[in-house]
Amino acid sequence: MQGIGLLLLLAVALGSDAFSVAACVGLNGTTVRQKMRLAAGFGLFQFLMPIMGLAAGQAFGSLAGAIAAYIGGAVLVGLGGLMIWRALSVGFQCPAMVHESWLALLSASVGVSLDALAVGVGYGLGVRQADIVLASAVIGAVAFLMTFVGVEVGVQVGKRIQRRAPILGGAVLVALGILALLGR
Repeated sequence: MQGIGLLLLLAVALGSDAFSVAACVGLNGTTVRQKMRLAAGFGLFQFLMPIMGLAAGQAFGSLAGAIAAYIGGAVLVGLGGLMIWRALSVGFQCPAMVHESWLALLSASVGVSLDALAVGVGYGLGVRQADIVLASAVIGAVAFLMTFVGVEVGVQVGKRIQRRAPILGGAVLVALGILALLGR
């Protein structure tokens, strides 16, 4: 149960950027088709990026040897810290209407999924021993749901929550990185 719980926690942390962008998009209102395109794009890239990162992490991990898991934990701590810093210092910027063109959707999908690429690197470095395809499927599904819900939250709640989501997601990544550094 602990493994499933940690995986879901990781998926929610990674989905926080997608949620925030979706909430921004929701501020301007969207159709069901636009919501589905946005959720599908974000979910797909959140699925693919950990797998791509795994390949890079495994290649690097064989070179790094025994310290690979510590490097992976440090990557997660650094990434989480960067998310928190960016949200506090720069503030979260609502992107252009990312659901209106394929190029905008593609760039936004890659942008909100870069942290998932780093997590894949961490998996490849031995931070967690798990089936990366299953983990990526969970991450992608959670991102899809969080994007869809995020659009609705944006429509209903507006700007109140969008700044807090990346901070919370960053804190979760820092905590997971610390657990990896402690060998748990």
